[in-house]
Amino acid sequence: MLTRKTITRLWGALFLSLSMISASHAATFTLKTIDGLPEGISSDVAGVLNPQGYEISGEKGAVAKIWLTQSSPIKAEFKPTLSVKYPFETGEFLGAMEVIKGTKFTDFRGQTVKPGVYTLRYGKQPVDGNHVGTSELADFILALPASQDEDPKPIGKPKDLTKKSAKSVSSNHPAIFSLQPAEEAPEAAELVHEEKDEFWILHIAATGSVNDEKKPVPLRLVVIGHSKE
Repeated sequence: MLTRKTITRLWGALFLSLSMISASHAATFTLKTIDGLPEGISSDVAGVLNPQGYEISGEKGAVAKIWLTQSSPIKAEFKPTLSVKYPFETGEFLGAMEVIKGTKFTDFRGQTVKPGVYTLRYGKQPVDGNHVGTSELADFILALPASQDEDPKPIGKPKDLTKKSAKSVSSNHPAIFSLQPAEEAPEAAELVHEEKDEFWILHIAATGSVNDEKKPVPLRLVVIGHSKE
């Protein structure tokens, strides 16, 4: 007859084995640089984008491509707070993204983002009862359908920004991607895996401009993964 201690050990071994199997089947993603802008963006948007982009691929091929602007304005006297780490203005144009057809791609809320081309703009999480506990950080990038966002000038009204972004996911909520704190700009773009939250983070240096001076702005953008809330 099996003793209680033996049964406990067997269950423990089974749990460990299942955990190892689950880990071995976790999705893996890679990053590479690409040249050329996506189709479906306006000439004005194309004029401010860096033609060198970044392709994120899974085991079955590319899932998304991302381009940053050649330069984005940043606040001159910006000082980070506990929740806001990035020196951008709300609605500021930061780049573009293409979601590849045939893949399932989700935002930070787990909402499915339809295949297509999107513009990327900076936004802050609202301080209201609907967002309590969803994230300690307020910095996000919002995806907007490129067909409805043809002017790279800032979108000053947060309501207009979120309304346009919501069309990316056929929802009342915008399509959002979390910006995690970044202290140093990497020498080259890299895709970093954080096992704790199962995040795949694009760590990259954007180019900021203030008073006609350009300086690197390190970004850590969660491209794969979503909030547990």
